[in-house]
Amino acid sequence: MELVVNNNEQMKAGMMAAPGKSGRVNAADFDSAELRAGPTLGQGLYLIVSGPAPKSGANVRLLPVLGDPEPEYRKIELAWEAHAANDHDVSMGVERYEKSMPLSGLSGTKGIELVGANGTKKFDLTGH
Repeated sequence: MELVVNNNEQMKAGMMAAPGKSGRVNAADFDSAELRAGPTLGQGLYLIVSGPAPKSGANVRLLPVLGDPEPEYRKIELAWEAHAANDHDVSMGVERYEKSMPLSGLSGTKGIELVGANGTKKFDLTGH
């Protein structure tokens, strides 16, 4: 159902760089990603992603790449953005994050591909 490519492991093995790594300067790492049913019946699937917070006070976001109208796997990039100096969000000082996104209308013809700073993870949705 899912394919995982971990760039950190490939780099430790002596490879220069692995395909699928996010090209964003503000890309965030993830260590867990899964699909879950919506909280109430009929809400479809949600992508749930968690990992280490990139920096104190940063907000992590899931950003679908919408350029291609019918990709096989719709890319969803994981990125962080700094809070404004006057933004007193409760995430200040948090060491981990967890984000979710409904997938209704966002998947490609086969599924989705999460793209982070440390790798990618594909979810095949053709069997759902």
